[in-house]
Amino acid sequence: MLKKIALLLFISFFALGAPLNVSAHAVLLDASPKEGSQLKQMPGKVSLTFNERLGEGVFNLQVRNDKGKLITTKKATMNRTHKTISLDVPPSQKGIYTVSYSVISVDSHPVQGTYVFSIGEKIDQAITNDNSNQDESGKQSSFYNIGFSLVQTFYYLALLWLVGFVLWKWYVPYQSGQQKQKYKTNVRYLQTGYIIFLLISIGVQSTALLKGANLSQIKTFVIHSATGWSWLTCILLACVGFPFLLKNKWLDFIWVGLLLVATTLNGHAIASDVPVYTIILDFMHLVTASLWAAGLVYLFMIWRKEREQALAFLPIFSRIAFVSLILLILSGVLYTLKLLPDITAIFKTTWGLLLLAKIFMVMLVGGVGILIREHLRKNDSPGLTKFLMSDISFMLIIVLIVGTITHLNPVPQNEPLVWKENKQDIEFLVKTSTLSPGKGSLWVTASLPQDGSSIQSIDIALSPKNKGELAPIDVPLKVNKDESQEKQQVQYKMYETNNLVIPYAGRWQIAVRLVTSNLDEIVIYKDIVVYDVK
Repeated sequence: MLKKIALLLFISFFALGAPLNVSAHAVLLDASPKEGSQLKQMPGKVSLTFNERLGEGVFNLQVRNDKGKLITTKKATMNRTHKTISLDVPPSQKGIYTVSYSVISVDSHPVQGTYVFSIGEKIDQAITNDNSNQDESGKQSSFYNIGFSLVQTFYYLALLWLVGFVLWKWYVPYQSGQQKQKYKTNVRYLQTGYIIFLLISIGVQSTALLKGANLSQIKTFVIHSATGWSWLTCILLACVGFPFLLKNKWLDFIWVGLLLVATTLNGHAIASDVPVYTIILDFMHLVTASLWAAGLVYLFMIWRKEREQALAFLPIFSRIAFVSLILLILSGVLYTLKLLPDITAIFKTTWGLLLLAKIFMVMLVGGVGILIREHLRKNDSPGLTKFLMSDISFMLIIVLIVGTITHLNPVPQNEPLVWKENKQDIEFLVKTSTLSPGKGSLWVTASLPQDGSSIQSIDIALSPKNKGELAPIDVPLKVNKDESQEKQQVQYKMYETNNLVIPYAGRWQIAVRLVTSNLDEIVIYKDIVVYDVK
């Protein structure tokens, strides 16, 4: 049975961990100058505003000219709200400029990206889309993602088992002094395992967060960021636990409380608009998960060789596990609702799909719990073994999922639109800057009709869906005259605008209407979703 559990865990790990990328939670809301903008002169400052607070110390903002050279060596600054970084730039000549940035969100996710704008020159829409990559989350290789998920899985197993064993120590009905001493020895092993995987987790996480940072930046990040405080506090508490744990109930409870609060500072909970609320929910989630996971492991450890002790502990564990499961579900639901812009977003991200898998596993745990309680009522202890094995398997898979999704983004991301369609032998290509509420840029290219006629006009309208009878919003377009088009074998006509205005988040439909010189009308439609990431 143990081999089957190990095989199931191994298969699940590579199925869940291999294709995943660690994602950012901070999202670029506004940029000045904007992506794809065409200005008459260089502004005195380049600034970027994000949807959540950023970590101190490790952030970078650079502007390069069309030769790849920095136009200034000044350092970027961060404002008091920790949501905007700015860089003073000197007057510059005409040309195309590339903005590159890298920051760390308050929930310890690296965020980096690039985009282009121009001074006194038109920007080819292909250049804009090829060089613009907003809110890229520092994607790592599959090998890194697998390693990171593996480390996080073992880290959370060590954390949950250690916290749970410390809490259960005061409520286990020991049958002898030898059993009590053996329990303390197990806790010491768990303490050692926890501090080992804590340090490994910090090391792996810091390679992504602090890559390229100098000593001064690292010092600022560790001392002033929530993630740095979490690292330092967890290490300190792990060391303090060796001489002080298991001697006084209330000291143990305080130690557990401080450790779990410190743990919640390194994750999504700290990044919400009401961090106290989400930290409390995360704390409750960790406490109840620890009681269930550690109690189950302890029961499994003593089931075969110390059956009398196990049967004495089982009724206590069954009651606590039932309450823990209810609180796990409640805190998990409230936590998820707070993180997501709407409940349908759960189906649109890897984070959400894995969360659904976790919910399914928790439902299986609940079903097994009902069967265990039924066998207890009938005093059928031999039949409990298979249910304990099933519960252990489910626990390992749940913690694997938790270790994988901890640093995935729960919120769907707005992305640029690249839309290709062929209708009546006319090839359409529509590209936009990153779709988000507010003003953006759009480029539309259409090939000339095959019947020899020309393109008389192209119009674009933006219509809200599921909002009643609201009138479509016309998007103003102007012809982009590019001499290079005349040299192409296939003739195209290009239109552009920097006034694509999306008033609010939601579902929208883009309609592109082309009219030929023969007054033939061709219309194509595209549904899009714009998320509110504020």
